[in-house]
Amino acid sequence: MQTLEVRPDEGLPDDLRVAQTLRDLVTSFSTHERRCVLAAPSSDVVTSVFRCPPGMSRSEAERAGALEADQTVPWPTSERLVALDPIPGHSDQALLSIARTSVIERLIALANAAGLRPVAIDVPSCAWRRAVVEVDALLDCSSDRACLIVFGQFVGTSSTFAPRLLDERLAALVRTALGEARRDGFADVQRLAVIGPRLRYESLQELLAIDGYHVSPVTIGTVEMPSWAFAYGLASWAVAPRGLKAA
Repeated sequence: MQTLEVRPDEGLPDDLRVAQTLRDLVTSFSTHERRCVLAAPSSDVVTSVFRCPPGMSRSEAERAGALEADQTVPWPTSERLVALDPIPGHSDQALLSIARTSVIERLIALANAAGLRPVAIDVPSCAWRRAVVEVDALLDCSSDRACLIVFGQFVGTSSTFAPRLLDERLAALVRTALGEARRDGFADVQRLAVIGPRLRYESLQELLAIDGYHVSPVTIGTVEMPSWAFAYGLASWAVAPRGLKAA
């Protein structure tokens, strides 16, 4: 896995600097492939398991999913995208995903500006589950706002923390979130992967190891993903008019 920091430049808009950095990163890869799958920010996506009564048609399920979205998020209808994706091996269940329209449009615009060709937009917890399958949870400290994802079968739970927290405070909030996830029925977390700057990783590793957690850096592609971790293109929100290209 490779990362590249966005260079500060007060003369350029933030999105343009992000697009340029992303273009530099992609150019450094030894491939001409430009198709990509994006993951929406965890703070702007809500996921849940949607149960389909026997005999419910696809169109009926989509209408029911839209009604459930009305009760789930406060965003107006014009500012949300709803996807209902089947869960392999479970005909009576589907993954209901709701995302902010403006956030998805911005992601697509950034990718296009970087010379990429987005073909799908994924749910963050599912994207990470496929990438790091050997751990129980992931703590992403790679940006200002840290995010903890506790994996579940089929839908995990996410906690987002305020920007620029001291490591001791962040570790305390992570402990609390892991305890709440356990009370909510998620398996007890033992293996926690952390992605972020090296010094912060080392600090959090030391703080959380005291509680018995096995903390490791993120490694990708070392273990085969579980069969329920869904197929390529999960949650392809219907955003073709907004710039999403067919594969």
